Amino acid sequence: MRRLVAGALGALVGSLVLVPVGSGPASAEGEDPCDKGIIAESERTADTKAHVSAPLERMHVPEAQRITRGAGVTVAVVDSGVGAGLGIDVVQQSVPGLQPTLLSGHGTIVGGLIAGPDGVAPKARILSMRVLDKDDPDPQRGERGVSSALLAQGIDQLVALHRTTPFQVVNVSLAVPANDPVLEAAVKRLAQLDVVIVAASGNRRTEEEGEAPPARATSDADIYPADYKNVLAVNAVGPSAFTDVRPFVYPNADTDVAAPTAGAISVNLNGQRCQIADEIATSYAAAEVSGVVALLRSRFPRESARQIVARLMRTAEGSEANPNPWTGAGVVQAADALTRQLVPDRKGDTQRTTAETRADAQAPPAPERVDAYGPSRTMLMWFALGSGALLALALMTRPLFRRTSSG
Repeated sequence: MRRLVAGALGALVGSLVLVPVGSGPASAEGEDPCDKGIIAESERTADTKAHVSAPLERMHVPEAQRITRGAGVTVAVVDSGVGAGLGIDVVQQSVPGLQPTLLSGHGTIVGGLIAGPDGVAPKARILSMRVLDKDDPDPQRGERGVSSALLAQGIDQLVALHRTTPFQVVNVSLAVPANDPVLEAAVKRLAQLDVVIVAASGNRRTEEEGEAPPARATSDADIYPADYKNVLAVNAVGPSAFTDVRPFVYPNADTDVAAPTAGAISVNLNGQRCQIADEIATSYAAAEVSGVVALLRSRFPRESARQIVARLMRTAEGSEANPNPWTGAGVVQAADALTRQLVPDRKGDTQRTTAETRADAQAPPAPERVDAYGPSRTMLMWFALGSGALLALALMTRPLFRRTSSG
């Protein structure tokens, strides 16, 4: 949504692949129950025993959910399809030409992070717009992967659906490395519906060789649709401030905000309750932020998309005045976004205030009280003093008069 400077990472962009989700660090036991490869026909394993989502705690989502859980909001998920195992209301849509069954659990995991039982906005509804089979398709079987053409087609279908199936948030946890005017035009039409469009700002393939790019203000990987105007670009951060995220995500000058992903709880295509484990991925970060946006749209239903984004960015844990290509304005803070006293205008601008001391702003001195009985009170006081003095003089001279009389 914000374009800072032209990039200096041309060599990196050339190695960027079309991926719905990036690879992060492997889990401690080599397992990842939220693996997108687990599909409906996979052998069912035990649900995760985790009960606390570290990313949601980090973003203070539990406190935000005491105010709203996203009721009345529909989030469109442009992905590999959201399965029925979430236990929530899912409206199914798809671009033509895809396989009849879901071949990737990625979209379901994304949907679960947004509105699953352990998601950010569990009362929101999901509109699933399926635009690919899987990110590693087999062309011999007629499988299709993510492409700008399919993305544009799915987005245009959403625009057409908006009249009959309104939605307020669009999540695109997908990325392509080159600008496509057709995709850009479709995103522009979508933005005109006053919806908040959230997109992943770019994952780096772990097999890429070479040193990690430096965190410079001029660093900028080309990632679409995240780089387009009116799109909220989301990067991912690690589980702690000491985690080096450079091997896993790109520095993108268009990054608006960031979110942690390791330890998040979702649902896979088998309907299992699963955990993201230690994965750092902008796909999942975008999903979490879409959930927070759903909370905001539920809490402030009359505000424009720009006003909602302003609330999100002005309350992020970071420095909006000095954004960087890794975290943008900072890590999203859901409770603050819902409760901070902000009044953004329709364009998303908020008034800043600074303390100023001026003479004409000081309190005036208290007015002098007017005593209507002042003169009378003064005369009585002097009369009393005079009378007292005469009485005292009389008492003092009385013995003298007695002696004179007796002599």
